[in-house]
Amino acid sequence: MKSLPAIKSNILVVEGIEQCVLNEVENCTDLKREYGSVLIRRLKEWEEQSTERQLIVIGVDISKGIVPTSGIERRWRDLTGWVYQDLVKVSKRVDYIWYGINHQLK
Repeated sequence: MKSLPAIKSNILVVEGIEQCVLNEVENCTDLKREYGSVLIRRLKEWEEQSTERQLIVIGVDISKGIVPTSGIERRWRDLTGWVYQDLVKVSKRVDYIWYGINHQLK
């Protein structure tokens, strides 16, 4: 993953993280679970540089409980799930929003 560009705002909203994971899966056949740790560490390092900074990550449920038949799609689903799990571990707050209804998990 490339380094984060210079960000001038104190709030960083990351949306489409599952697409970033898909791009990596399509370009690298030997991705390990640790891929998410690197991604998350870079985002958290940015947030921790100032007490005024806030990182907001919006993740999309890409599986809907269905196991894909394609090998790439299975790797993508698994790796995205692991990224989300690792992200939840280091997050102060986690919300699940379904049909506009918010449920705070953490």
